[in-house]
This record gives sequence, C-alpha cells and structure tokens, in this order.
Amino acid sequence: MENEKAIQLSNLTLKHLVAELKFLENGFVNNVQTLENGWMKMKVHTKQGDKNLVLTPNALFISNYSLQAKSSPGGFSALLKKYLDNQRIISLAQRSADRIVVFEFPSVFMILELFAKGNVILCDKEMKIIKAMRREEWKDRKLEQNEEYKYPSSKGINPVEETQKEFDKKLAENKKTFFGACVDILNTSPAILEYVFDELKLDKKKNAAEATAAEAKKLLKKMQEIYNSPAKKAFLIEGALYTTEIGKPKDKEFESVSSALNALLLNEEVKENAMALTKEAKVEKESKYEKEKRAKENQMKGLEEQAKQAQEKGEQIYLKYNELKELVEAVKKGKAKGLTEKEIVEKINSKKKLIKELDFKKNKLVVMD
Repeated sequence: MENEKAIQLSNLTLKHLVAELKFLENGFVNNVQTLENGWMKMKVHTKQGDKNLVLTPNALFISNYSLQAKSSPGGFSALLKKYLDNQRIISLAQRSADRIVVFEFPSVFMILELFAKGNVILCDKEMKIIKAMRREEWKDRKLEQNEEYKYPSSKGINPVEETQKEFDKKLAENKKTFFGACVDILNTSPAILEYVFDELKLDKKKNAAEATAAEAKKLLKKMQEIYNSPAKKAFLIEGALYTTEIGKPKDKEFESVSSALNALLLNEEVKENAMALTKEAKVEKESKYEKEKRAKENQMKGLEEQAKQAQEKGEQIYLKYNELKELVEAVKKGKAKGLTEKEIVEKINSKKKLIKELDFKKNKLVVMD
C-alpha cells in the first residue's frame, strides 16, 4: 500500500474512526481488490448495503466513490480474498491506544498496523502468521509466514487504563521534565498533551518528581475525559487529523473522520474518474428504468414488493449459509481432535442448539429447523 499523502491519525482519532466503522460488524466480505495506487479495497455487504472499505498504510475508511481496481492484481489481495470471501466480520477494534486495528473473522484475524510504512497481517486463530503483506523483522518480533504474531510494544499506557496511584509513582521515578515524563508514561499525541498542559496552566519544564499530587490528578483526569469523549468533528491541523481541540488553528474541518479521509486522501483525478464512472452507471440505470416503467407501469407495485421479499430472502440465505459453513468447520475441528459425535454435539449445542443429528459413519449432519 503506497503513494499515500502525508496525513497522520492520532491514536484518539483512530479510536473515533473505529467507532464510525462499527456498523461493518456482522457484515460479509464479498471481494478484496488492489487499487491502481497500491491501496486495497474490500467490498462489505452490510445492513446498510454494500460498502467499499479502503485500506491505506496509515488509515482505513469507507469510500464515497467507486474506485478503479487493477484488472489482474494477484499477490496479497488475492490471498486475502481466498481467506475472507463470504466471511463474516465478527468484530473490529483498536488495540488499546495503539494505531492498530484488529478484524476478527470466524477462522482468521486480519491485523492492520497503521504506522510507519503500514502493514496488513493475516493470522489464524492461534495468532500464527499466514501471510504478511510486507515482511518485516525487529529484534523482538518478526512478521513472516508461520511465525507467531506479536504486537509491537506500546509507547506508554492508554490514558483511560492508567490509575492515579501508578501515574503518581511513575512521575516520582521519572528523571525528565513533567511534560517529558507524561510523554513517556501516557500513550498519547504530544500535541494533545501539550494542549492539556496549556489548558491547565501546568509548568512543562519543571521536574516530574516535583509535580504535586493535585497537578498530577488534574492532568490525568483531563486526559481521561478527552479519551473517553465521543468525537464531535474532525480537524486537519498541521498535516494531522484530530477529533479534539489542541489549541491550534484548524486548516480544515469535517463532519467525521471518514469524510475527512475521503476529502484528503483521494486526489481530484481519482474523484473525477470515480464520479464519471458513477454518472455513466447512473445514466444507464435510469434509461433502463424509464423503459421498463413505460412498459410495465401498472405492475410497479407488485415488482417493488417482489424485490423487497427477494432482498429479505437473500439476507436470510447469506446468514444461514455462513452459519452452516462455520458449523461444518467446528465439526471438522472436533473430529480432528478425536472427539466423538456425542462430545461434538454437546460442545456445540451448549452455546446454541444447532445440531439435531451427527453420524460420522453415514457422513450425516442434520441441523435444527
């Protein structure tokens, strides 16, 4: 994933972006493609309709445009398609306050490391790496096939997870300035931290050990308030996106993080091409619609009702198909572990009554109505 403009997301902005994308949970991946600029696009079928999720080195967002994919991408996106096609997104979440987003599927995890050059790692449920988009290695971890995936070390603790007692202790032991110590202790953007120091009129240059208990309490309380608050809007400030005030002039303001990323990451040429494709498709669709309308005007109400019923039926088929697929996989895993039919049925039905009959000799699996 290359050629991204220099737009950085603070860890707080990423938290709010993930909250915007929560509606993707329980959606089904229909396709994975590589775009012309090296980014990837995932088509996700949700209750709100089909959505195009774009993955870039440092961000992810729902595209408002129909982006052109490569005709024969192959490579990593083809591998993702193999593992993720028709798979349900069980959950997506930010890891603590890190710039890491984890997608959970029935049989795999897809991990987005949205820092440095960016990376996408596909792992099995035991966190063994199936494939990393980019092979990387450090002294304490390696992103390579069959290696155990290890998260990178966090740069400090999530402000909402820090206790006052631990915070006071770390400040007393730190040899840096009050501000420098807070940068070490808390996993936050220095710009947000600087804003809090200025807002509370705290001395950045005093020794950390000299900070009073009242000052430490005010600072941690304010940081936790900021990290627990929902986003109001997104602001572009000095080349980075924030979802909170930082006491600096705003270059641009957006209604959401996704709308900001659409505006900032997609250049005008991409937008124009996408809009042209959308317009052509719309004209073709409208022309066809008008022709059908003239020929079948008296049947429209019936057709609309049929379409609604078909859509509802399609949703049910989608859910049943994937539920059955997951059930078969669970039975296979149980059999591979040496479990009997009875043990497998009891284990699966203890969570939700799904199996009516299981017989290995007859190769027979009957599910509940």
